[in-house]
Amino acid sequence: MLKPLNLKDLFLRILVIALTGLVLIIATSSNSYDLHLKIRKTQPVSEKIVILELSPKEDLNKVIQSLKDKKVSHILINSFLGDSPYPGPSIFTYSTSESNKEYIHISLKPDTDGQVRRFSLNQTTLTTQLSPLIKTLKQQLINLRGPAQTFEHLSFYDLVHIDLTKKTVIIKPSEPINTYTTPLGVISESELIANILDNYYEDRFIPYAPLGIQALVLFILLTVTILLLLYLPSTLALMGTLVLGIFYISLSLWMFDNFYLWTPIISPIIQIVLAFLLISNYKHILNEKTKWNLEKESHYFDEVEEMKTNFLSLFSHDLKTPLSKIIGITDTLRSKSSDSDLKKELDKIYTYSKDLDKYIKRILKMSQVQSKNISLNKSPEDLNILIEKSIQQNQLFANEKNITLTKKLNPLFMIEIDAALIQEVIINFLENAITYSPNNSEITIFSQETENYIKVSVTDQGKGLPKEVQDSIWEKYYRFDSSKAGYGLGLFLSRYVITLHGGQVFLNSKVGQGSEFGFILPL
Repeated sequence: MLKPLNLKDLFLRILVIALTGLVLIIATSSNSYDLHLKIRKTQPVSEKIVILELSPKEDLNKVIQSLKDKKVSHILINSFLGDSPYPGPSIFTYSTSESNKEYIHISLKPDTDGQVRRFSLNQTTLTTQLSPLIKTLKQQLINLRGPAQTFEHLSFYDLVHIDLTKKTVIIKPSEPINTYTTPLGVISESELIANILDNYYEDRFIPYAPLGIQALVLFILLTVTILLLLYLPSTLALMGTLVLGIFYISLSLWMFDNFYLWTPIISPIIQIVLAFLLISNYKHILNEKTKWNLEKESHYFDEVEEMKTNFLSLFSHDLKTPLSKIIGITDTLRSKSSDSDLKKELDKIYTYSKDLDKYIKRILKMSQVQSKNISLNKSPEDLNILIEKSIQQNQLFANEKNITLTKKLNPLFMIEIDAALIQEVIINFLENAITYSPNNSEITIFSQETENYIKVSVTDQGKGLPKEVQDSIWEKYYRFDSSKAGYGLGLFLSRYVITLHGGQVFLNSKVGQGSEFGFILPL
């Protein structure tokens, strides 16, 4: 997770997202469950319910008597077919077990957008088997099973062939007087009553989720979304947010279809999208601020590094002239002195001065590298000749440790290189090999030419390097063994020189088995 740029800013963004979700819930409270009904396909209906279409020529009393003979459970008739004590839409029911009829007033009042989603019932006497429906329900959301013609429709002539025992028959006129607009389109009053009875028989009424439950769903989704966006990289955060949205929609529809539990979809999805936009924008601002700080620090670092490089360059350059004079005077005194003790001391001064001169040259070379002022003076050269010169220059150092320098040089073609720089690389490899090799050991210098490149390597019998430091060994100022003399610049400069020539350095080493340092130059 990124370090917050401004906790107040983050908190305000989250607050805006949460309030937007709550406002959407309130704004869509009347039609928020319509989406579930529209997305799903037509659902199964109760087999206990049949709609009988009555033609104008058929006698209602004859139809009712025929239905009683069929031993149906209930007969429901629209109010316009008989007298009703209730104003507005109502039905009355005949119970086949009783001779009287009973009126039930059903209120199908549309919502503010003109669509019917709820119903309420009323009755003065409760004597029929439908009484529990009226007793327990005051106002409910209708779980519409599908559009018009979803329930089975029969004609009077179909009654001969169909068993209607213990079924509820809703008598529907051929031209219904009352129709209602619902989320699934225009439906007749009889079909709306069929949907209500289906919900009652199969326990399919939709419990309306209180505002608190809807707010809790929004809170959980908001928490998960913010955690995904803050803790995951941008691409993963986007994928995670998409998966969360798809998962929630699928879960909400599945719960609605199988358990008739409604949870909002529109407001949570808008909240997730808004959270992605605002939190992603917050992270973008945070990343830009971090990037700007890093660039600022890098600029300061470059300035300090340039000051250090300039200082080292000037300091080393000023030391070079007096040091050359010291080396020259010491060499003259060595040749003229006959006192053995004095000559030994002069030899030490000469050796140490040469070492110091070598370090100063590397520091100057380092300054050139950092300032990018180094250039190549290429000419056709034989690498084997440079290897020979490098061996001669380090022979005395090798003799001091009784180390044998073995050459395995294959014939090479001339190659365009900067001879002075390449020789410095070979000398550096040899010096390191001698420095880190035990007394009385052997160092092998190898050269080989292939169709595409020339390979040069120096192999020693030293302690070897652990694998975890082999990449770091080429870095500036890195020293694996601080007890040995040096400043950690030789291998860094060697890699730089070889890279300038279009080649690459390599290292093969195992602890206890020695090391092989080398480079490859393209032909």
